[in-house]
Amino acid sequence: MKKKLMCFFLCASMLLSAMASCQKNEEEEEAVADTEEAERVSMTLSLWIPTNEGTTEEAIEQVEAAINKVTQAKYDTAIEFHAIPRDEYQDAVNAHIAEVEKNIADDEAEAESRKKAAKELAEQNKGKTKKETETLAEETVPEKETYVNELGVSLVKYPDVEDTQMDIFLVQGYDNYMEYIDNEQILQLDEELNSTFKVLKSYIFEKYFEFLREDGIYAIPNNHPVGQYDYILLNKELVDTYDYDPARLKSFLTCQDFINDMAYQQKNGAEALKDVTLVLGPVEAANMNYWSVDGEWSLIASQITNAANYDTKLAPKSLLSLSAYTKTVALMKEMTEKGWVGDGIVDEGEKFAVGVMSGDASIKAQYEDEYYVNIFGNPVMNEDDIFGSMFAVSAYTKSLPRSMEIITLLNTNTELRTILQYGAEDVHWEYDRENPDIINVISDDYSMNINETGNVYMTYPAAGVPMSDWDYGKQQNRDCITSPYIKFSTDYITDENREKMEALAELSAEYKARIDAMSAAEFNEQLDVMKEEIKANELVQELLDDKEVTYSPAYLYNEFYADNYE
Repeated sequence: MKKKLMCFFLCASMLLSAMASCQKNEEEEEAVADTEEAERVSMTLSLWIPTNEGTTEEAIEQVEAAINKVTQAKYDTAIEFHAIPRDEYQDAVNAHIAEVEKNIADDEAEAESRKKAAKELAEQNKGKTKKETETLAEETVPEKETYVNELGVSLVKYPDVEDTQMDIFLVQGYDNYMEYIDNEQILQLDEELNSTFKVLKSYIFEKYFEFLREDGIYAIPNNHPVGQYDYILLNKELVDTYDYDPARLKSFLTCQDFINDMAYQQKNGAEALKDVTLVLGPVEAANMNYWSVDGEWSLIASQITNAANYDTKLAPKSLLSLSAYTKTVALMKEMTEKGWVGDGIVDEGEKFAVGVMSGDASIKAQYEDEYYVNIFGNPVMNEDDIFGSMFAVSAYTKSLPRSMEIITLLNTNTELRTILQYGAEDVHWEYDRENPDIINVISDDYSMNINETGNVYMTYPAAGVPMSDWDYGKQQNRDCITSPYIKFSTDYITDENREKMEALAELSAEYKARIDAMSAAEFNEQLDVMKEEIKANELVQELLDDKEVTYSPAYLYNEFYADNYE
């Protein structure tokens, strides 16, 4: 009995202690929250973003008001919204940054002048005053200023954006991103992402941050579907009937025996192949990267394989030395001449034995009932996917934490994200009455690019399309590979080699026309001849020289790789 009583008192004591501890923790959390609330002041931040043609000034004001209903209620932060026509955006941002920098410089010069005058005055009055002329005034939290609106309601009056202030803006492109960093015009965000705003890592595709982390993160990429798949579709009935293993047919080249067999069966009257197109349409080697002034077909190329990553070394080569390319060309010519290749368009009720399609993950869902759908080319994340659309915080912001709160909302909050993309609810768009999972656009006065307004997965893909449609895009992101040419891009086109690269474009066009005109037999016969011609061509070999010709794409790529990854 005594033991039971002792256990009871011990348990009761522990429970009371735990309750006291919990209460103390709650009180501490409330105290912290109260302190944060006490220190939080009404603030106005600026947000700069490009807009499409047709957006009106009235619509921009309506959207600004809708944004402020969200941000003022949540963070006591007002937003001054700058939606700039797309063709004017970059110049407008740079001009405003220059203006802010000038105002800061003017203010500093004026402050320095006042400080100098104060010093001189202090010297003159030495011994007459104890006032220190160089002490900085301690920051105090001002009381919130209010006003009464036309309805008699007292509202907070938010301060104007200062002429030395710029807060959040959209950075477009790697070159602009690096220029802002080099000029110290945007702030590094790694510390914020590792602490207060680490939630962003749960909402934004991890490969963006994996890549950016190499040099520090100075902007938040807008999450969106990356690239597209190259699929090989195999007729299930035919594959199963003739006992082929679909797992082995993962590229067009590996389907050669299957297609030949289906052609034989069709010729001999197999019922299963009646009215079946053997090859849906023309096929090209997947993920070819052509080294040229405009990205078009070139005698110098490389192929980004499914095993590639941003730090994979993938130097340029002679196109005709890439067997995946030459074998695909030869096979397509042969099958086209035999009449096995269709036009690539799937008409209603049409069946095919093998087809190649490019697109998003919805293709699998669309065709998987009748076809085995294998990926032979993964989506490729390129430079523009990462750097094409990023929200940065200006070095001249009123508050980094408050700016990061707004950027976080644009990546995690559907309400704000939808306002910025589609406009004010019931003014520019509305929820569908029969299906609340979709929205309808009711005004053309406000138009934005969905990749430029934050995390696309937080808003609707389009009018009439449910949020669930983004599942395909998310799958693309999970399956994508990262291009080895991010940050290198077209840096191999320089003033020193431009004329030679343009000459290469002319030579490539001649060879392309020549190859296109060849039959399958001629191509196979002439392939070795063309390889030897290219080996002997001084221009091509000069541009492939990675040791002595310092302006060649091959040399420049090796230098880039050594500087970044070796």
